[in-house]
Amino acid sequence: MGLLDQQIIYRTHVSLFHILCCFLQLSSTLVSNTYRTDVLTNHGHHTTAEMQLHRWAVAAMDYPRTLDCTVVPFIRERECLQLVQRPETEMNLYVAPPRPGGYHAVLPDGGLSGSGTHDVVLAIDPYPRASFGHLVIIFFLDFDLDLDSCQDRGGKYLASGECLQLAEKQRCRNRLWPRSGRRRCDINFLPHVYSPFDETREQHLVCRDDAILGFGACPTYRSDAANYSTNCELNKNTRRCEVPSLKVKARCKVYEICDQAVLISGGWNRQTSLQSSADNVRDMYSVLRKNGFRRPNIKTFFADTSSVLGIDEEGSRHTYPATHKMAIQSHLSTLCRTPYCVESLVIYLNSPTLADGTMLLWDTNQDGIANVDEQYTVSEFLEDISDCNARHIYIIADQSFSGRLVDALQLRSDTPHHENVVVFTSGGSLEYSWNSELTNRWMNSNHTTLCVDEIHRGYEGTLSSTPILYESSQNAANTTLFGAPCDMLPFLTPHELRVTYMGCQNLPMTLWWFRFQSTRSTRSTHR
Repeated sequence: MGLLDQQIIYRTHVSLFHILCCFLQLSSTLVSNTYRTDVLTNHGHHTTAEMQLHRWAVAAMDYPRTLDCTVVPFIRERECLQLVQRPETEMNLYVAPPRPGGYHAVLPDGGLSGSGTHDVVLAIDPYPRASFGHLVIIFFLDFDLDLDSCQDRGGKYLASGECLQLAEKQRCRNRLWPRSGRRRCDINFLPHVYSPFDETREQHLVCRDDAILGFGACPTYRSDAANYSTNCELNKNTRRCEVPSLKVKARCKVYEICDQAVLISGGWNRQTSLQSSADNVRDMYSVLRKNGFRRPNIKTFFADTSSVLGIDEEGSRHTYPATHKMAIQSHLSTLCRTPYCVESLVIYLNSPTLADGTMLLWDTNQDGIANVDEQYTVSEFLEDISDCNARHIYIIADQSFSGRLVDALQLRSDTPHHENVVVFTSGGSLEYSWNSELTNRWMNSNHTTLCVDEIHRGYEGTLSSTPILYESSQNAANTTLFGAPCDMLPFLTPHELRVTYMGCQNLPMTLWWFRFQSTRSTRSTHR
């Protein structure tokens, strides 16, 4: 091969190498640019969605900021004035974002006006530190509406066909209750927001605490998995559930009388049954144990599970889900109807409540609407403890609208059915319960040196609401939590208190024999 041929081959190789390098560089550039375009596109979509949500949230917040507190239909004037000034950082925002098919929304205690299908649902919780129920402001957002159509619905036209509407309870539109003292038009719960095409009715409303939105941090939810299950027909019309039977055995021995306690914390659903609810029940359980209540004599009914409570092994055998209303009622009735079974009966109430004081237990069929088996009314509760044989009944109600219990007892004050009942509430009949304040006061009090009325006086005037002490008979609160009389406390040692008043005491022979004969008579009657 000549020199000229070698040079031609060399130049050809160099040219091919340059072409290959250029091709690889071009390919790399194309891939890089394609990847960057995808990232920027995705990032742009994300930013657009966030900015869109921010715009909706600002429009929603414009409503409480511009309220006319003299005519607002769903809140008292004093609360309205406080709401107008409340910063977003002390509120929570909940959103059900756009999805094909839209959403339906329902409340535990009734429907919402204009509650057809909507593209977006927003909810503002102005008082995250308050127990449910408390005021919640709900908005529906619909797309593809013109200005006239939006105004016909009473909505606020935003842009590009978006219409923001305030949700109201049915039969409440244009009704004014500014100083009536009633809360019939308040929306006191987060709505259950679900797809009309989803038979399981999964909740799509979620809390958002993104920094761009400026709202407060979301609540701390329970992380446990429910150990309770039901076999439900998830048919839209029936949604019937097979609830497993639950028997709660009351510990009433014929030869002794004991202090007993029942702790009821319903929860309703995973958004309203927070970690703080479990903490409250655990704290009250601890108070009772420190003051002589025996583990088998403390029955706890909590939400849809009891595993999260972290109660000691023996105590956990006496905890149950609050899904069994009949079991709760039956246990209370047994304690009250059995002669010489109970010395002091402590009932702790810490459930979400409707405006009339009704306690919500658990949404067993997950339809978002409270049926008769999922709620425990004030009337039902008072009937279950009427004519109770316990020597003392102490009801500690740390829940919103707890003053309704006092209202109901006052209406019954001319009857002898609740003469041994003492009620401690976290607030009045129109007030919310705040931040577990009442529970914390009872947890931090010295029950061996203070009577229950002294404990009440110690925190009276220090809570966010107005706590109430109600005695069905004179001096009914003149004892300790475990029934020791106040005038004896200075003269009793801790050992004497434990032996004489705490826990269980043996009955005198005459009462023992009476209990024995009563038990035999009851058994023979049921044969």
